[in-house]
Order: sequence, then C-alpha cells, then structure tokens
Amino acid sequence: MKDLDRILEKLYNKLGNNFLTKNFETGPFEFRVNVRKGKYDNDLKDYIVEVYSIPDMPDQFKYKGGPRDLMSGVHISIIKREFRNYINLVDPTFGGFGKTVGINFMNVK
Repeated sequence: MKDLDRILEKLYNKLGNNFLTKNFETGPFEFRVNVRKGKYDNDLKDYIVEVYSIPDMPDQFKYKGGPRDLMSGVHISIIKREFRNYINLVDPTFGGFGKTVGINFMNVK
C-alpha cells in the first residue's frame, strides 16, 4: 500500500489543492497520506486513507465569489467525498467487491 500512499499524496497535493483553491477561500495545503487496512473496532471502513495536512484542515470551507446567499460554508464531508473520488483515478477496483474506503483528515481544527 506504500505505492498507493505515494500516488494519492501526489494527487491530493495537485488535484486536491486545485479543487480547494479554485472553489474555496483557502490557500494550498501540504498533504501526507497513509493508507491502512481497517483493523480497529472504531474503523467503520475496510480501508482508511489518513490524510495529514499542513496547515490543519478547517472543519468548514467558505465558497469563493458568487451571491451572498451561496457563500455559506461547505462541511469537510464534501471535501472527503471529493478526495475519495481521486482513488478511482488510481485504481477503480480499490475498495471493490463490497469493500469500503474511508477518508480521515487527521488534523482538522
């Protein structure tokens, strides 16, 4: 899984930062990734992608531009879903056959 760590790290630093800076009022992050098999009782997924960031991720992001009523914050769960989709770019079968994959941002403030 070390290869997947390295590849996802590059994708998150490139595509993830592009998505974040294009859509939200934020600067880029430096991401480090660790993919592990779920093995603890509190792991609800078969695989866990642990994403560490510098600086810490906020629990909400504010949209860029647009009308005032559309500028409310977006919850970190939307960002998790976007980052989970990048896994399919690397390996469309990863997490397949009934396996589930979770994204955990490890340092959210």
